[in-house]
Amino acid sequence: MTRIFVAPGALSAETVTLTGGDAVHVSAALRMRAGERLVLCDGEGAAAECVIISSSPSEVVCRIDHMIDGTPELPVRVHLFQSLPKSDKFELIIQKTTELGVCEIVPVISERCISRPDERSLAKKIKRWSDIAREAAQQSGRAVIPAVAPALFFTDAAGSLPPGGTYLFCDEDERTLPLRSALSGAESDIYVFVGPEGGWSPRERALALSLGIRPVTFGPRILRCETAPVYVMSCIGYEFG
Repeated sequence: MTRIFVAPGALSAETVTLTGGDAVHVSAALRMRAGERLVLCDGEGAAAECVIISSSPSEVVCRIDHMIDGTPELPVRVHLFQSLPKSDKFELIIQKTTELGVCEIVPVISERCISRPDERSLAKKIKRWSDIAREAAQQSGRAVIPAVAPALFFTDAAGSLPPGGTYLFCDEDERTLPLRSALSGAESDIYVFVGPEGGWSPRERALALSLGIRPVTFGPRILRCETAPVYVMSCIGYEFG
């Protein structure tokens, strides 16, 4: 069933009116008409099955029939700390990890990042990245939109982790701890660090180790920076999903 995200709190009313791009999508792209059903989600886990009362490109009015449960989320919360890659690779990472169940994406500026946008450019990018996360969550049937956080330098990101989680550092130089072993007995919050095209610097590796962020290996092959987070999320989904 089609899912559309609405503002938090909107599902407390008897009817919800979709406007703008959502109205155009439902009425023109999907050609949904009065009497058809869709699911509205508030982006925070609440969802309701609704009946369309009227449908036009300017507004689609929906009547809430009943609230539904069974939010399709992983039983663990995955926080992805992704070093900024070049070009538009970050958009692909957001889209695919959102589909696979990530709950938060933090852009990280590490020492070997090729992409280093200024503050103004980052603000625009985060808005676009948040829109991509919203669209991917809607398309994949999630009831929660992953947060795209402001960018952090690696030292700040590594030093900001709360206690009580599982902390993983994806490192091409690691040969001892396989990812599957690190996920065994993982906490409810998993924090995953993925490096840029040039990999992590020795200083970043040392800092991660000093803070208890465990380096993990994917095996004998070296994955691209846009492949690694998708691989990690797939493994987590297999382990916990």
